[in-house]
Amino acid sequence: MLHRLTNWLKTRVRGRDFEAFQIEVTSRCALRCAMCPRAALAERWPEKDLPWPVFERIAAAFPQVEHVHLQGWGEPLLHPRLFDMVGVAKAAGCRVGFTTNGTHLTPEVGRRLLDLDLDLLAVSIAGATGATHDRIRLGSSLQGILANVRGFLALRADRGGRRPKVEFMYLMLKANIQELPDAVDLAASLGVDELVATNLEHVVTPVHDELKIFEEPARRELYGQILEEAAARARRVQVAFRAYPLDLNEVAVCEAKPHRILYVSHDGWVSPCNYVTLPGQAEFARYFGGRPVLLSAVRFGNVLEQDLAAIWNTPNYCAFRQRFAQRRLATITGVVSGMQEAGGDGGAGPGGARGLQPPAPEPCQTCYKLYGL
Repeated sequence: MLHRLTNWLKTRVRGRDFEAFQIEVTSRCALRCAMCPRAALAERWPEKDLPWPVFERIAAAFPQVEHVHLQGWGEPLLHPRLFDMVGVAKAAGCRVGFTTNGTHLTPEVGRRLLDLDLDLLAVSIAGATGATHDRIRLGSSLQGILANVRGFLALRADRGGRRPKVEFMYLMLKANIQELPDAVDLAASLGVDELVATNLEHVVTPVHDELKIFEEPARRELYGQILEEAAARARRVQVAFRAYPLDLNEVAVCEAKPHRILYVSHDGWVSPCNYVTLPGQAEFARYFGGRPVLLSAVRFGNVLEQDLAAIWNTPNYCAFRQRFAQRRLATITGVVSGMQEAGGDGGAGPGGARGLQPPAPEPCQTCYKLYGL
């Protein structure tokens, strides 16, 4: 059974080589969000857009990509050629989306995005009331964002389509977790397709560390009850709802999927994901388990100097990905061995999948994404 399974994994054929490219089209943003690394590192944060020639070099690989997400550590709607970028990616047969703070989602912007047949529009909110959201996402107005989203959904309805999918991205923090169930009702009242409740995984200061809601044993039961209430409300009002877990549980490969997804910064640097690099920072601090860890940015090459295929196949990048391939195989081996030891009842057995896994690459070991958050 194990032999057949591993052979299937090796020989499986996909339509395209990459699941996704995440492209940071700009590092600029007009907001000063309480939890954003940009606010904490303002004095040495570059305010720049992805140059068009750099985008063209990335776009040469789009025929091998399933999804293109045009957002990194900035607000994508500030880029003067964002619509051209969407058009190029769509013409290459990619699904295309981006995450926005919603403040620039004007009717004209909405019409252009609908004309381009955008696939995904994710809008970030940080509360169900203006008092909470506006205090966290400084410089924005929840009421203004809701008006923009309502107008966009009306335009979509007038076209008679269901694209793009519109999501609310709700960052769960101590200051707003109580409003999550009400945010579900808010999403349903607008006609938003899904609400996704996410964690603050990228923590770069002690202040940020105090904002997150996981690793809080004294409040774990309370937070769990709030998530259960939000899920129950979502079922009642029939809106899709997904919440990230509150408990650390190491996974073989994190949600960033570095074996099939890559990240390109606004200045052309290629990294496995946006959690191992920050704009303009050769080194940066990350708080993990309440303690600071100093990291060097993980970058495997720049598209101004090499094409993406050459960067993807550099020895260091291959070795980085191979570690995750080994972890995936160890998980499969552990599960099958556990089933055999347990008589096929699905038990993990002694020395299960986690115990067999080789360690993740060092920069990932202190990233909360590796622990399922």
